[in-house]
Amino acid sequence: MKDSLLPVADSKSNNSFLRSACSSHVMTLMARLALLSTAATAIGLYCFQSDIFLSSPDLTQILSSHTCIFDDGRPEHRVCRFHNLLIHESNIHYIYSGPRPELPVIMANWHHDYYFEAVVTHVHELTDAMKAAPVMRIKAATLTWRQWHLNWYHGVGESIFEIYSSACTYLDYCGSQRNSSELTPIFIEKPGDEETWEEALPPAASALKCLYPTQAWWIKDKAIQDKVLLVETAVAGIGPFNRKWKGFEEKGVEFHSVYEPVPEWLSHRYRNLLVQCYNVKWPSIKAEGPYEVTLVNRQYHKGRSMLNSAAVITSMKAMKQVSSVKLVYMELLTFRQQLEAYAKAQVLVMGHGAAFANIMFMAPDSVVIVYNWIPTYTASQISPHSWITEYMQDLALPVNFVGTSMDDRRHILPQKEVGQLVLCLAANRLAVCLCADAVQQNAVSAVTAFCCTLSAQRTRGRFLTSHNLPIIWFCCTSFVLGIVSNH
Repeated sequence: MKDSLLPVADSKSNNSFLRSACSSHVMTLMARLALLSTAATAIGLYCFQSDIFLSSPDLTQILSSHTCIFDDGRPEHRVCRFHNLLIHESNIHYIYSGPRPELPVIMANWHHDYYFEAVVTHVHELTDAMKAAPVMRIKAATLTWRQWHLNWYHGVGESIFEIYSSACTYLDYCGSQRNSSELTPIFIEKPGDEETWEEALPPAASALKCLYPTQAWWIKDKAIQDKVLLVETAVAGIGPFNRKWKGFEEKGVEFHSVYEPVPEWLSHRYRNLLVQCYNVKWPSIKAEGPYEVTLVNRQYHKGRSMLNSAAVITSMKAMKQVSSVKLVYMELLTFRQQLEAYAKAQVLVMGHGAAFANIMFMAPDSVVIVYNWIPTYTASQISPHSWITEYMQDLALPVNFVGTSMDDRRHILPQKEVGQLVLCLAANRLAVCLCADAVQQNAVSAVTAFCCTLSAQRTRGRFLTSHNLPIIWFCCTSFVLGIVSNH
């Protein structure tokens, strides 16, 4: 034991002393090893989270490359994987030596006709500022263009879904097979909103971290302007399917001709990961009722407020199909409380707005009734509820949907819309509908109320209203129910 860390015991020493000494030194050694291990882990975690090289690499030895992994000849569909991109002072640099390469045309945002942009830079054209800057290593990244992302619906229903779609489909970062903390979302819109999700829309930042906990970056973030981001692998492009609100009239028709429906396997994975992340618990729902109803309203000064919500609640409570009614205002709830309100709802009534993105967290076979003031676009036959029906289709949500719209808008002030007195209880293939006048505050006449339900077809396992599904409109005024038209 000449080289041992333990003391050499004399043959005359008693066994108890030997055991005591050995035990003491072993424990000391183990404690030191534990400290070293903890320190190493902490250092490694710090370095990984900051992604800063302990010694900056020689950028002149780094060359970029790319390959297009989906390419049918259309920039709207093209998806390419890049290696060794450099990001500095809000620009993406593609580094080359030898003949100047021609980069493929890649669409990054269809609605705004925005394309992926990279500065093709010869290795000898690297600036002194780039060579001297601290280098942040990013193992894998998505390069996406966010659209209206400070709105919760567009944030979680479009921008974050696009990140997940790109990372999972083309980089195999699906939240299970590979370490999701290796994936860094990078946003490439220029110009863009100066406010971050952490500042302006914390729920979006929270949802993104559920999927990919690493710090996300916008290429114009002030924190990285004096640094170089070395992106080892990145993917850019939309692909053959696109989870966005399509648009009205010609734009909506064109979108349907360009992009395919979102694959259901991808939708299920996305929803399940977020549901698991927030530990959402669902109630059991009996098709025959009675139902627990949640009415989501807005404060008056926020606009789109249902002014006669008290009367609505009274009418609901009088129905034998209703066991209870709960009135909630999203503005007064934390994000966690908002999710719980939607998750616990068996039947949920709400006006058009970004909060309907929360139906992702509603229980299977629950019902959402959405009312709005938007006219039907007859030229394109696009539903006034296309925001929500397309969202439900793309995410394969197992939730029943009933949409209502009012045509008489004479007493509706801009951004102070009045909701109809509506209750539509749908269970499986049955819908019961009760409507009455909705009265504008201080108005002489009532707004004509319409209640619609759908002669439901089960599509991909759920009920949906859509412009291509048969819809039966039930219209009633002053509690007189009757079928007046059949579209």
